Amino acid sequence: MEETCCSAERTVDDKAITLFDIPPPSDQAFLQAAAIFQYLRTEKPLRHQFLSYEKKTDTLSLPGSGDKRIEHQAFQLAFSTLKYQESLEEMLMDSHFHMAQNIPRGLLPLAMVMLCDFRDRSFTPRLRLTKEGDEPQQEVRDLESRLHKCKTKLAASLARCRVKHSLRSISCILSEPVRSKQQQARRLPLYAWVNTLKSSVEKVCEELQLCGMSEVDHVAEVGETAFSRDPLCLDTFILPRKLLGSQQLNSLTATHKLNIQDRSTSLVVSALCPLLFNGTDVLVAGSFSALTVAHMAIVATAMSVGVLVCGGDHTASQLEDLHELLKHMDVKNVRVLSEAFFSLDEWDCGIERLKVIVVFPQCSSSALSDPVDIIHREHGDWNLLQDLSRGLVSQSNISKLTTQQARLLGRALTFPQVQTVLYCTRSVYVEENEQLVNRVLEKTHTASRLRPFRVNGPIFPEDTLSGDTAACKFFRLEPSPVTNGCFVARLSRQADPTKVETVQEVLARAVAKGLLDGIFPGEPKTKKENKKNPAGHSDQEKDKAEVELEGDEDGKAGRKRKVLRKRRKHKIKSKHAEVISEQHSTGHKKRKKKVPTETHHKKRIVKSKARKIPRLTLQLISSTKPFNHVFDAAAKLESSVASAKKDSSPNRPHSKKANARPATTSKEGCSVRSYMEEMATEEAIMSDLVLSLTCSSMNSESDTYLRQTSASASQHVQRSTSSSFKFI
Repeated sequence: MEETCCSAERTVDDKAITLFDIPPPSDQAFLQAAAIFQYLRTEKPLRHQFLSYEKKTDTLSLPGSGDKRIEHQAFQLAFSTLKYQESLEEMLMDSHFHMAQNIPRGLLPLAMVMLCDFRDRSFTPRLRLTKEGDEPQQEVRDLESRLHKCKTKLAASLARCRVKHSLRSISCILSEPVRSKQQQARRLPLYAWVNTLKSSVEKVCEELQLCGMSEVDHVAEVGETAFSRDPLCLDTFILPRKLLGSQQLNSLTATHKLNIQDRSTSLVVSALCPLLFNGTDVLVAGSFSALTVAHMAIVATAMSVGVLVCGGDHTASQLEDLHELLKHMDVKNVRVLSEAFFSLDEWDCGIERLKVIVVFPQCSSSALSDPVDIIHREHGDWNLLQDLSRGLVSQSNISKLTTQQARLLGRALTFPQVQTVLYCTRSVYVEENEQLVNRVLEKTHTASRLRPFRVNGPIFPEDTLSGDTAACKFFRLEPSPVTNGCFVARLSRQADPTKVETVQEVLARAVAKGLLDGIFPGEPKTKKENKKNPAGHSDQEKDKAEVELEGDEDGKAGRKRKVLRKRRKHKIKSKHAEVISEQHSTGHKKRKKKVPTETHHKKRIVKSKARKIPRLTLQLISSTKPFNHVFDAAAKLESSVASAKKDSSPNRPHSKKANARPATTSKEGCSVRSYMEEMATEEAIMSDLVLSLTCSSMNSESDTYLRQTSASASQHVQRSTSSSFKFI
């Protein structure tokens, strides 16, 4: 019973090796798979080698290549053989198949790939399908017949291998990363986008429903008869994998109404849609398929946007496939440039409308559950299959890839007219994703008149739900049973968010770009110049206003402004003349204040802010002034003395002595006046001292005390003057 369960489980797991329910490989596919395996197989030390292969070649040459379907089968079979290389070699050694059948060294790679397929089919004969162009290969047929003769020994060797390693199924011999990806690939749904030039999303949905399928809301609910829509890609359907090769799906894919492709490319196209504007172009650079270009071109057609491809980076056969696909899909807005991407002139008139560059560099494909399909479609690096078959990409290969990726992304950032760059990989390594983007941005030199490129995220609104602002800048999709993984970064020209630009800096940049020609011909004033002349009546501003009037496009508006400016100047001059006349009439001449320099002005502002004046200081300051009532009393006293002398003069005789008396009196009056001024000054000083001491403790009685002190001082002065008058 246990053996039966294990056998059933083995059958299910082993079927996952082929990944798809595709027809059995043809003879030509076996030969190509043998050549690929010989080129990519793992070399072992001599003491650990089970089989003796021929020497590996430095280049890969596929016999009879040309058919894309056969090539895909060959690479898929070679990748499966690489994953099980050690167990397959152990089966051949345990059964002595290669020695009993006298298999030459040159046919050992072919024996390995055919044994892998034979084991996947549970040692049942291959159903040979005769198609046009599939010529039988004698060496393949001979080796296949030998395998059938020894199928019992081979099955027994497989059973002994499982018992030896205590394996419930042969897939358990794989490492955990490789086995989990293999299981995910078996359950991975299909992603197909709609060609809106030939149909619409709603029409395709109706056709699927007519085939007996129903639409569900979530991808987890997708089953044998249920499909869903991608929430991030509005033109993409999620279909069950069992539909692959069915008549319902073939009727839609044959006419290119539906196009099956990995989800990562559809996500990039969705991120590209908000960046499209009328009259602009998009350039696709790197390693990509013709279907990717067609998808971008169909989306860009609605916005009258062109798609550019550098023909120098692709072979003649790849360009021919591109033209043929675009013709079948009625796409007409794709233009193939003759230059390569690195030799493209930045100032070429053919790319003057270029605003967006989409970069698809060759990556490790470590986020893909089935890397063969993407590498084959996008002409990737087949050398990666050796590392991917073990579940870990070597550091040397990552270093080579990151060097190419940095060079490609850095080149895309050098185009001055480009505003946005999209960077996409299918890798789980940060060396190819976040670290590489940040490193390239740090090393990229940007001209002073251009804004530098910065990471612009989040790309999709759903990314903001995580709450991690650093992670939201990039879009990362982890591989899972329902989707492959990918990484997308959007780089846009942006100002530094931490730096706040002033109005003068914005205007200066606009003038440098020529955006204000005829409107703002000169450079804007800085803050320092505006502080020096806040009133705005300097000669420089007058000249500037005149230049603005000359450059004004509207003549009437310019004349009106000129008249208003003249009226304002006339009013200012008339007011200034009235103030000067009033000053001359009153006899008080005001000195012209010097315009303080910026440093003195700042110092005075700092001092005034730091100084704090008490509330009673105003009264103390007023008390330092001399008492005017003291001088008024002295003047009255002098006038009374003069009047008294006049009154007494008629009663006295007119003599020389009498005539000389008034002169002496005037001299004595002057001395009396000086004496009174000295006394008034002493009284003022004493009153100030008493007032300052009193005001610090008695705020409420300060005014009363001031009046009393002033009265006592005046009385003291009167007594002093009266005594002096008596003395005289």
